[in-house]
Amino acid sequence: MLRLYFWGMPAFIKYLLLIPYWIWLILVFLCFLVSSGVLSTLFIVVLGKKAHRPTMTLYKFWSTVFFIAAGIRVIQKDRHILSKNLPAIVVGNHGSNLDMFIGAFCMPTNIKPLAKVQLKKMPILGYLFSTVCVLVDRSSKESRDKSSRAMMAEILAGNSLFIYPEGTRNKGNQPVNDFYDGAFRFAIESKRPLVAMCTINARNLVPSENYSVKPGVITVQYLGPYETKNLEKEDLTKLKQRIHRDMFEAIRKGDPMFD
Repeated sequence: MLRLYFWGMPAFIKYLLLIPYWIWLILVFLCFLVSSGVLSTLFIVVLGKKAHRPTMTLYKFWSTVFFIAAGIRVIQKDRHILSKNLPAIVVGNHGSNLDMFIGAFCMPTNIKPLAKVQLKKMPILGYLFSTVCVLVDRSSKESRDKSSRAMMAEILAGNSLFIYPEGTRNKGNQPVNDFYDGAFRFAIESKRPLVAMCTINARNLVPSENYSVKPGVITVQYLGPYETKNLEKEDLTKLKQRIHRDMFEAIRKGDPMFD
């Protein structure tokens, strides 16, 4: 009842009441940036190439802290689809500025995310992305080829990959945008299963256009696994379309934004 009363208030009153909440989250986020910057650097200096798992564990811890501080509950449905099919190529929808915390919270520590090289321009946060991600510049063929080789090396080493096949945040009115081929090509070439991670309701709590946070519930629904052992490159389009359709429907049915 209290929550219904709150959201029934005039907009300017709601914003006034949320100001202390946002200040609190800014302080939590600053603690995350400073401590993670120092500790991840220490891990890299001391552990070198073995720093990835402890760094991911650190980010997973801070994601949990942030969600508790923000009053956001993350429910994972059919988590066994992911845990029983590792290593895998994990694809997720990208529609919220909260996605970096959701990914760190949900993903195993032996996973390599793919991210845009432009993220490195963000102060401190860009550095944190670079400590765990394979960065790609899609405007450069040389960079794309180098990133593809790095991602394939991770797959062959037995690690998982996490990719947003939309390529950038979805700011439109559809559950998911069109997909690029990369994730599906990696899966077919490596014969690793694909797992879809559908994040539901995150855009309602933290829109893709800004960083205004509000408490609530986020549901992460896993789909699959989509086997690729018997697939060839000619099957890529059909595989991509199948997963796009399944994710589209799961998000459309579960997210009130698309009712």
